[in-house]
Amino acid sequence: MFKGSMVALVTPFKEDGSLDESSLKDLIKWHLDAKTDAIVLSGTTGESPTLLDDEKFRIFKIALKLAKGKTKIIAGTGTYSTEKSKFLTRRAKEIGVDGVLVVIPYYNKPPIEGLIKHFEEIAKEKLPIILYHHPGRTGTKLSIDSFIKLQKIDQIVAIKEASGSLEIAKELIGKTRFDVLSGDDPLTIDMIKLGAKGVISVVANVIPKEFKKINDLCLNGDFEKAQNLYDEHKDLIDSMFLQTNPICVKYALNVLNKCKAYFRLPLIKPKEKNRKIISKIIQKYN
Repeated sequence: MFKGSMVALVTPFKEDGSLDESSLKDLIKWHLDAKTDAIVLSGTTGESPTLLDDEKFRIFKIALKLAKGKTKIIAGTGTYSTEKSKFLTRRAKEIGVDGVLVVIPYYNKPPIEGLIKHFEEIAKEKLPIILYHHPGRTGTKLSIDSFIKLQKIDQIVAIKEASGSLEIAKELIGKTRFDVLSGDDPLTIDMIKLGAKGVISVVANVIPKEFKKINDLCLNGDFEKAQNLYDEHKDLIDSMFLQTNPICVKYALNVLNKCKAYFRLPLIKPKEKNRKIISKIIQKYN
């Protein structure tokens, strides 16, 4: 259902902190031109914890108006509250998105029994769900047995796997029915070799055409060409993770004149040394 190069899109802001709708539209058009396979909105890279509900709905509506039928639109609706996640999912469905990205509840660290009930409730909204597994951000690392238990929830169609473990990815691909999507750009080629279907990418914000090509090559089995293309951009890819995402990728987009590097606290601009590294690398590619 969901495959290929999917971008975890940044949320552009104006200097006063308000949503920069003009830049958001330009970014979406850029990804349509690049043939990005799906646009994921209001995820971690989109600074979702700082977005008001009405802002999320506005972002979803803007994306659908521009991209409906041209690429898939996935809404980030996961929170640590089941009722809040259900509400966001319900509204996203009413707006018309193709699916939702639902992170495992963070901070409250539920047991697997509670987690199953959490996703069962969200599944009642009848939208395809990508379960987002990121232990580094949520504090919860699921075992393969837990994923097997979650299989009974039909609406969960895929796992965004961002634990950083190829072993977990291999088990998910081999022992569950879920489509697996890389949540770590540097592991994408290796994960597709194991049978993953694509990536929900940070780096695709900056090099959408190139990352689309890397994924297409992998999905067609041409891993050598994919690796060569990846290696050509490795310094740029690595620089996107010098600090907590999305700090560096949004700054890179600022250097590319795609949007301003305005953040909502507690996120701030990259350190000066990292700004210099990113600027130098991007100037090299230009």
